[in-house]
Amino acid sequence: MIRRIDHVSVAVRDLARARSFFINALGGRVLFTGPVPAEKYRWTTIELGTSCLLELIDPLGGEEGFVDEFLRKRGEGLDHITIQVKNIEEACRTLESRGVPTFGMRQPIAGWKEAYIHPKHAFGVLIQLAEFDPLDWIEPGYIPAAYREFVPQEKSDADQGPLAVQRVETGEGPGVEIRKGGTALRVTEQEVGVLIQFLRRLQSP
Repeated sequence: MIRRIDHVSVAVRDLARARSFFINALGGRVLFTGPVPAEKYRWTTIELGTSCLLELIDPLGGEEGFVDEFLRKRGEGLDHITIQVKNIEEACRTLESRGVPTFGMRQPIAGWKEAYIHPKHAFGVLIQLAEFDPLDWIEPGYIPAAYREFVPQEKSDADQGPLAVQRVETGEGPGVEIRKGGTALRVTEQEVGVLIQFLRRLQSP
């Protein structure tokens, strides 16, 4: 029934400040972001480490949406935890057979079905159950470590593009990201120096 925890969603008022904290201070990487005009909020997904992801949700402004209401009533903080399930209908039936009610089953957009467990039935936490293919929600050219298990073996083993190197901010300051297809390695400036010395020794006669 349950596949994995996909992400933890945090409601914020100031997305720029939140991004600065989770990216510049903690060394996260933005995977994707986009507005949801119908529900008057924007979501930004950040990779932190190799397990589940972090989602920041902030209001779009104008007419009040559910994120505005959450922030007004509770302030910034945890909004929900999203658990990926194999089949949303089956998951809801199983939970309800075990005495755990669910609500709000719907398919708001193509490729995403969801339902919820109310906080009063989950120790104060809103749980979102979601049926989806993680590979539908990533940018081309990079596969987060948390989603590697969903890559077909033939694609996982194949060359997924040229070697790319770029400067990034890590949790320990400026650094470099070395990426090959869906695999990425981040190193600090000090570690870059160690790597350069090693490569020079390899090239020495």
